[in-house]
Amino acid sequence: MRRVGKRPGDVRVRRGRRRTSIVDVVVQRRRQIRPRLWMVPSAFAVLILLGSLLLALPISSESGDWTSGSVALFTSVSAICVTGLVRVDTADHWNAFGEVVIALLIHAGGLGVTMYAGALLLVLGRRFGLRERQFFGIELADVAVRDVRVLLRRLLLFVVVVEGATFVLLLPWFLAEDGLRAGVWRAAFHAISAFNNAGFDLMGGGRSLSGQAGDAYPLLVMGVSAFLGSLSFVTVFNLRRVPRLWSLDTRLVVYGMVGLLLVGMLVVLGGELGSGRVLEGRGVLSALANAFFLSVNRTTGMTTVDMSLLQDSTTVALLVLMFIGGASTSVAGGIKIGAFMVSVVVVASTLRGRHRPQAFGREIPQVIVLRAIAITMLGFATHVAGTWLLALTDGDVELLPLLFEAMSALANVGWSQGVTAQLSDEGAMVVVALMFLGRLGSLFVALSMPDRPEDVIRYPEASVRIG
Repeated sequence: MRRVGKRPGDVRVRRGRRRTSIVDVVVQRRRQIRPRLWMVPSAFAVLILLGSLLLALPISSESGDWTSGSVALFTSVSAICVTGLVRVDTADHWNAFGEVVIALLIHAGGLGVTMYAGALLLVLGRRFGLRERQFFGIELADVAVRDVRVLLRRLLLFVVVVEGATFVLLLPWFLAEDGLRAGVWRAAFHAISAFNNAGFDLMGGGRSLSGQAGDAYPLLVMGVSAFLGSLSFVTVFNLRRVPRLWSLDTRLVVYGMVGLLLVGMLVVLGGELGSGRVLEGRGVLSALANAFFLSVNRTTGMTTVDMSLLQDSTTVALLVLMFIGGASTSVAGGIKIGAFMVSVVVVASTLRGRHRPQAFGREIPQVIVLRAIAITMLGFATHVAGTWLLALTDGDVELLPLLFEAMSALANVGWSQGVTAQLSDEGAMVVVALMFLGRLGSLFVALSMPDRPEDVIRYPEASVRIG
C-alpha cells in the first residue's frame, strides 16, 4: 500500500482556543468637593466657636481668670465678622495670647472664609468652573485676569503689601509712643485691624483713638489702609488700567466710594466743627484729618471722638453711610456700594425716561438690579427687626442710640454710642445675630439668585399704580 505524503503547497491551519478570563476592574472616582451655600456660614460658625473657646480660657485674659461665655462669644463674633463692637476693652481685658487670637480671627474673617476655602480647593486640585467663580465671589467677567489661581495669588499679595506697608509706616510712631516690644506688636495689630476694617484697637480705657485725635499722621496711615481694604482687591488691580479701560464695576465702586468719603467729611465738618461740638478747637489740618478718619471709618469703626456726643444730625447721616458700606469681595460690610450705585443708576435712568438702567455706555442686567433691590430691602428689614428686638430687651436706652447700635452691628462697623457694654445678655445676643447676618447676608442673597431666569411659564402682565 502506498502512503501519500504531503504535497508541496499544502498548509494546515490550526486555531488556538481562547480561554475566558474574568478581570475585576475597579473604577476609582475622584471625589470632588462641590461648593454649597451652607458651607460658608458653617465655616464661620466653626471658627466662631473655636475663637470663643480660646478666648474663654484663663490663658487669654490679663487677670488669669475664666472669661464668661457670653463675652467670649461676643468678642469672637465681632472679630470674625470684622465689626469691632466689644463688651470689654481689648487692651485692658485680654493679654498677649488673647490679642493674638483676636488678630487671627480678624484675618480669617476679613477677606472671607470663601477665599480661604477657594485656596484650599485649588490645593486639593479642584478646578473652578463658572459656578465656583460665582460662589467664591470671583465673578470677574470685566477683569482681564481669568485664572483663579492668579487672582488668589494677587489677593494674598495685596494683603501682604498693604498690611506690610501700614505696619512699616505705623512702626516709628508706635515705637516712640510705647517702646520696642509693645510698639512692634501694636503697630502689627493696628495694621491688621485697619486694613481688615475690624475696628479693634489696643489703646485701652475704651477710648479708641481719641487720645490721638491731635496727631494727623497715624490717622491718615490707618485711614488710607482702611479705605484700600474697603475697595476690594478686584477694584485695586483694575485701577492699574487707564481710566477709559476701567470696567463698569470699577467705575461705580471708585466714584461711589470717593463720593461717599467726601460726603462723610462734609457731614462731620458741618455738624461737629463749632462751639460745644466734638471737633471744637481743632486746627484746619487736625479737623480735616479727623473728618477724613471718621468718614473712612463708616466701614471700620475706629474713632477719635466720643460717638455719644455727636449731634443727632450727624448720627442720622452716619446711619445711612454705614448702611451702604464698602465694595463687594472687600473686607467691608453693609449692603455694598455696588447695590447702592445700581439703585442710583436705576433712579437716574427712570427720571430720564429710560426703561433699562444705563451707565457709562453700558446697560445693567435685570438680574443685577433685582439683586440690588433684594439686598437693600432685606438689609433695611433686618435693621428694623434688630432695632425692635433691642428695644424689647433694653427698653431703657433711647431709640436713636439703639438704631445706631443695630446699624453698626448689621453693617459690621463697630461704632457705638456707649450702648454695647450696657446691653443685657439678651440684647448682646441680638447684636451677635446682627453681626453674623450682616457679614453673610448680602453674600447669601447674591449667590441664591441665578444669573439666568428659570421661568418655565410666564404670566400675563398687569399694571400696578406707583406714585
